[in-house]
Amino acid sequence: MRKGILCVTLLLLLYSCAKRSTPEGGEKDEIPPIVLGSKPENSSINFDEKKIRITFDEYIKLEKLNSQLVVSPPIDKSNYSIFPQGGASKHIDIEINEPLSDSTTFVFNFGESIKDNNEGNLLPFYKYVFSTGSYVDSLELKGNIYDSYERKQEGYITAMLYPKNESFNDSTVYKEKPLYISSTLDSTFFNFSNLKKGGYVLLAIKDYNNNLLFDPLSDKVAFIDSTIIIPTESEFDLKLFKEIPEYKVFKPYQEFSNRVSFGYRGNIDSLKINLLNENIESIITKEEDTDTLNYWFRSFNYDTLRFEVKNKFDFDEFKLAKREYENDTLIISKYIDKFELGDQFSLKTTIPIIDLDNSKITIINKDSTLIPFTTEFNNHKIDFDFEILPSDRYSIEIMPNAIIDFFENTNDTLNYNFTTKKRSDYGNLYLNLSGINFDKLIVELLNLKGEIIRSNFLTSNSDPCTFENILPGDYTIRVINDLNKNNLWDTGDFLKKIKPEPTYHYNDTIKVRANWVIRERL
Repeated sequence: MRKGILCVTLLLLLYSCAKRSTPEGGEKDEIPPIVLGSKPENSSINFDEKKIRITFDEYIKLEKLNSQLVVSPPIDKSNYSIFPQGGASKHIDIEINEPLSDSTTFVFNFGESIKDNNEGNLLPFYKYVFSTGSYVDSLELKGNIYDSYERKQEGYITAMLYPKNESFNDSTVYKEKPLYISSTLDSTFFNFSNLKKGGYVLLAIKDYNNNLLFDPLSDKVAFIDSTIIIPTESEFDLKLFKEIPEYKVFKPYQEFSNRVSFGYRGNIDSLKINLLNENIESIITKEEDTDTLNYWFRSFNYDTLRFEVKNKFDFDEFKLAKREYENDTLIISKYIDKFELGDQFSLKTTIPIIDLDNSKITIINKDSTLIPFTTEFNNHKIDFDFEILPSDRYSIEIMPNAIIDFFENTNDTLNYNFTTKKRSDYGNLYLNLSGINFDKLIVELLNLKGEIIRSNFLTSNSDPCTFENILPGDYTIRVINDLNKNNLWDTGDFLKKIKPEPTYHYNDTIKVRANWVIRERL
């Protein structure tokens, strides 16, 4: 009996000892690093040092420093170094390798790069400030930068301030870096601090080349078209846009025997392409999803193709030596694979169409009733117009030789079939636009990818706006103020000081349900 009691006592003792030896978990450290001090002190004046040391109460690390750090006024990255990078330390060291401008306040804004080494607690937007003059500038300018067209906003937009003086002109932003910069980081908000009193030009760019210059071929831009006087209590909203690039046509290339392709950029409204060899029949088409024009021509004997390409202001000549290429093949396919009520049945072709014989085409429904129709064709697309009813089935038969392309190729027998859903499978959306004070409106129904599903063109915000037969799902609304009444959204132009056409995005997601009528007031 005593042995049994002794064994139990020993087991309890061992369990108790084991339990006491297990470390108890304390509260999780959620305190960000604390700056104990810096040498020279933050906000120093008459600064002429080559090294700065910032000391923390614990080990810190710097994450994504290249994208988070903003130095204003800009200092070339080759002229300063920051440590640690890739390791942990209780210090941040800044080494400056160039003479700095006199009587200037500099700001090193670390954004969201400083974190403690253990838990990753963030010390947000720590700034080290110093002045090479006798005082530290302290004025501020704030605002937001939004995309002028897209609902989803881009981050890491660079806001820039240039002094408005006799040396500033419209070309300055292409050639010279700004005096002050700020970054939205991963938000839309910008904040310039430690500014000097005076007049400034404010603009913003999505700086894809990371050079603090406006490169219109790659960058988006936003601007305020009046001089900003600092100090000010106003906040400024800027709308970012991508310009139509300057016109340029590239050297043509050939992949098929009777087609030459011309890549281009910019506006081609007045562009003309002429084949100088002979006056032969030709046609020019634009590729649907690329900035490419295709020049189609009838066969003739040549050694070198010579082209003249011109618009209102430019003139180019190109030559292509003759080589052996395959002929284009006529392929005809449905324009959309999945047909929904409200869609138009269309065909697309690989070679431009020059003739269509409707007498060789029949359309019947599920009751084998002939359906009257009309057609229109434009280069690579054939549109069929006929009444399409819900809960029906349609069969389209296209007999041989109904379609003739530019090279006089014709089709074999083609058959297409599709069915339509019940009307109750769709939802309807009715919008009240009385709160949108635009002159002429383009109302776009978008899916959550930002793709345009339907568009309505209205002359007034009091006009009814209806989207019928919409597939169930989540949608958003974009409204465009069509100032020039061309049924398109028009972007801006920095040099001409033209801003993009205003847009409005409805904040809420609209959920469309089958057999429901949704009414929304914007």
